[in-house]
Amino acid sequence: MKDRAVLFGPFVGELCWEMFRFAPHAIYLKKKDPGLRIIVLTREERFDLYGQYADILIPLRIKNDESMKRDCFKLIGYEQEYYNTIIKYFKIKFKKRVTIVDHKYPDVRLWRYKIKWQFPRNQMDYDFKPRYDHNKIAEAAIGVHTGLLDCHSTNNRSDNDDNIIESTDLIEYFHDNLTDKTTILGYLINSIKLCHYVIGDVTSDISHLPLLLGIPLIHLGEKHSNDYFNILNPLNTPIIVANSIEEGLNIYENNF
Repeated sequence: MKDRAVLFGPFVGELCWEMFRFAPHAIYLKKKDPGLRIIVLTREERFDLYGQYADILIPLRIKNDESMKRDCFKLIGYEQEYYNTIIKYFKIKFKKRVTIVDHKYPDVRLWRYKIKWQFPRNQMDYDFKPRYDHNKIAEAAIGVHTGLLDCHSTNNRSDNDDNIIESTDLIEYFHDNLTDKTTILGYLINSIKLCHYVIGDVTSDISHLPLLLGIPLIHLGEKHSNDYFNILNPLNTPIIVANSIEEGLNIYENNF
C-alpha cells in the first residue's frame, strides 16, 4: 500500500506570506496526522520553514527569479502558464509513488493572489523546527548574547550593549557555515529561539520571526495601530514599542 501524502507547492510569492499563511498549514496537518507524508516544492532557502515536518523537500528553481517581483502569493512577471505547468508536473512526479490525498498551492489568478487566507486561518501552526543540522551552529553564534538586533530594519546599533548581537554579524557567520542541509533561515529560527528578545521593526521579515516563535519584539519602527500589530501577531507575542534600544530594554527588564 502506498503512503498517503499531501503536496505543498509550488510557492512562488513573498517570504512573509509563506511564513504566515502557507508553511504553517503544512505543520498543522503533519501534527494532526503524523503518518501523513508532507512533500514540499519551494525555494531551497525556505526549506526550513517546513524543516523536520517535511518528508521530502524539492528545490524550486525559476529562471530570472531575482529579477521578478514577489508580491503576496504571486511572482509578478512569471507567466500563469509556467506556474500551471509546475503544478501539473509536481503531481505527475509523485502520483505513482504515493497516494496524493491533497495538493495545496496558492491560487495566483488575477486578483486572487492578494487573498490572505486561501488556507484555513484556524489550521496554522507556527512551531517552526529547522532540520537538526542547524542546532550547533545557532548555539555557537548566539553564545552568551540574550538579544538580537535586526539591522535590516533599523539604523540603531548595539555598540553599548554586549548582550545584543546584530543580525548582520549572525548572517555573515551563517554564510560561512552553510552546508547542503542548512539554510540561513533555519539558522535564524534556531538562533531567535535562544534569545530573550529581538529588537527591530515589525515590518521586517527577520522581525516577523520572533512574533511567530513567541519571543518578545522591541519595535523601533513607525508607530502602528493595535489592529495592525494584531494582524501580524497570531500568538499575541509581547510587542514593546519604543523610540530607542535603551528605552525598549528598560521596558523589557521592568516587565519580563
